[in-house]
Amino acid sequence: MKPENPIPRDTVNQFFQDVETRAWTDAEKELDTIRQKAQNTAWYKGYVKALEGLLITYKSNDDKYIYLPRALANRTEESIRQLREEFEKFASNEIHGEYDRGFFKALEDYVTVLSALKTGGPPSPATPPELGEKTEEAKKDEGLTQYLAESS
Repeated sequence: MKPENPIPRDTVNQFFQDVETRAWTDAEKELDTIRQKAQNTAWYKGYVKALEGLLITYKSNDDKYIYLPRALANRTEESIRQLREEFEKFASNEIHGEYDRGFFKALEDYVTVLSALKTGGPPSPATPPELGEKTEEAKKDEGLTQYLAESS
């Protein structure tokens, strides 16, 4: 059974848009709402921690050692699609813990919103984890090694 997502999708979308437009006060307000609505599980803790990291990273404006801002600096639809696919693979790979999957799901949602903003389509992130129903076998982390190596 898929749990109901306590975090309103619109709130997460607005947070991502506020980060993208550098509306820090608004982004912090949305993040506070997200923190209050998030369930006390490892998956949601990872998800919220990734959102906090995005805000701090972009707010600090010092991205010379941080992978994601550098990767998105000259973004194209193709590069965003590739990033989203890599984050989705990591977020859905059950070999990783709930915290890590939540963390990478937030990053996947972020690049999904960026893609939608670039193409003018409606964004739709903020999907909760599916607990209890997973029957697929764990997958290997193909292609993510380069991202992890660059961030170390």
